[in-house]
Amino acid sequence: MRLISLWIGKSVLLGLKLLNKRGAALPGLVVEKIYPNFLSKMLQTLPEGVVVISGTNGKTTTTKMLSAVLKGTGKKVLTNPTGSNFTRGVVAAIIADASWGGRLRQDIAIIELDEAYASKFVEHISPRMSVILNVMRDQMDRFGEIDHTARLLQNVVSKTTDVVILNRDDSRVYAMRNQTKSQSMFFGVSHDLRAIYRNDDELHGDISNTNTNATVELLGVNDDKIVVKIEEVKYDIRLSLYGTYNAQNACAVIATSLALGLHPSDIVHNITNVTPAFGRGERIYIGEKRIILQLVKNPGGFRHALIGATTVKDDHTMVAINDDYPDGRDVSWLWDVDFSALQGKSISTAGMRAADMALRLQYDEIPVEDYEQNLNTALKQAILKVPDEGTLHVYATYTAMLKLRSLLSTITEVEKV
Repeated sequence: MRLISLWIGKSVLLGLKLLNKRGAALPGLVVEKIYPNFLSKMLQTLPEGVVVISGTNGKTTTTKMLSAVLKGTGKKVLTNPTGSNFTRGVVAAIIADASWGGRLRQDIAIIELDEAYASKFVEHISPRMSVILNVMRDQMDRFGEIDHTARLLQNVVSKTTDVVILNRDDSRVYAMRNQTKSQSMFFGVSHDLRAIYRNDDELHGDISNTNTNATVELLGVNDDKIVVKIEEVKYDIRLSLYGTYNAQNACAVIATSLALGLHPSDIVHNITNVTPAFGRGERIYIGEKRIILQLVKNPGGFRHALIGATTVKDDHTMVAINDDYPDGRDVSWLWDVDFSALQGKSISTAGMRAADMALRLQYDEIPVEDYEQNLNTALKQAILKVPDEGTLHVYATYTAMLKLRSLLSTITEVEKV
């Protein structure tokens, strides 16, 4: 049954390619319906097991970074590179990579999973390691309150067999160390940086601190350079990734790489050239004009994206907000974001909730030049506002980002995912 399911999945994948259609997770959905045990049966064949990466923000970038570091040291890595973080996305990745004979050539799986699906995943497969990045308010219509999300991730931690890598500075994540018999390793930021890396509970209150030492600690962030303490030794690391949040993601990657037995010098060497995952600070060029695409989906992620905006000179900023199911239908979270970093900038809003976003910005005394629901029209107008060698900064929810990348691919080169 496993082979028959694989062949059907590969046929669906081939059909999508021939028709030039999107749908990265569709082959996985089909195979899950035919043979629910397909995922566990295939992953059991990997000699170095499975690493699960989950949390509210940073999953896709952290997965890409860790996979790149391991590949740089010669490991063969199975991963779900499109950011399709439901179990069907993982199944789709296996279908694409497996031979027609049902063999996986990889050594290890690095898998990004949405919090709810991660909790379901570990009921069938016990990960060797799990990486829990953070717990923040996100898609309240889907996940409910934040403590429910924490309980989902606690289940992942409890089912992990060897090592759990936890964010020391997120109180809900830090508490998960008590939910496992496995070894716990911590990453975090220095006391001087905690004001930048506040968790949701600290937005309007005091910053909490723990006395627990982190194996990997972020000491400094300066544009594309970070200073990190790895096992008490300081390293200056240059990143090809944009944003303060990616500095924290890098610390999670370094800690996980150490747990997998890599030497710090090899980790630092291989992490330097990792480029952004699609839509996560991704740079796209139209002639001499630069477009920076930044996915936003909750207050915490948007807050960090805006902190990064203060270090980048842009000529126009477009905020594109949709409310389809993958975005979260409830967009009230936008009122919990401090948009003051956008004051004084040239701004437009776009997408299904363009008018709502324009109203939200007005409450922060940020004038909006245009608001346009049609993303094609909005993108064209925004590009025209940018001079040659200028920068258009786009903040977009998930479906808006996918649509904008698709539109951009018709006029310039965009990485296919």
